[in-house]
Amino acid sequence: MKPTESIQQANVELVARVGRLISTDFANADQHLFADDFVFHFFNPHLPELAGDHHGLDGLASLFERLEEESDVGFHNEGHSLTPYGDELVVAYATNTVGFGGIALDVDAIVVWRVVDGRVQEAWDIPAINTVRPHRVEKE
Repeated sequence: MKPTESIQQANVELVARVGRLISTDFANADQHLFADDFVFHFFNPHLPELAGDHHGLDGLASLFERLEEESDVGFHNEGHSLTPYGDELVVAYATNTVGFGGIALDVDAIVVWRVVDGRVQEAWDIPAINTVRPHRVEKE
């Protein structure tokens, strides 16, 4: 394996751990996943009260806690893919389910995670706000 491939794999595994942390409502939070000056940039003109920079693990956890509280149906994240780009970036594609006014909605989003020295340094959450759609319940 080339050095770049091993760095990329390590970065993908790190971001996967962060995804599991978010999906478990920050149970067993691991501060070592994040750089000391970690920043999560959240952009969503439909949720201006949550938009902005969220600092550190506590800021990230607080953002998702607020998303959970603001939503009628809570917050659910379904990850689809993690793709590394170079030795520093990992792009995550997911569908988030939230609800407002009694209607559950699916919102596709990508998050660009920047990894430096084996820790997440910064992330940018970019929702596809123009293609929000009613949540589809999968039949079992």
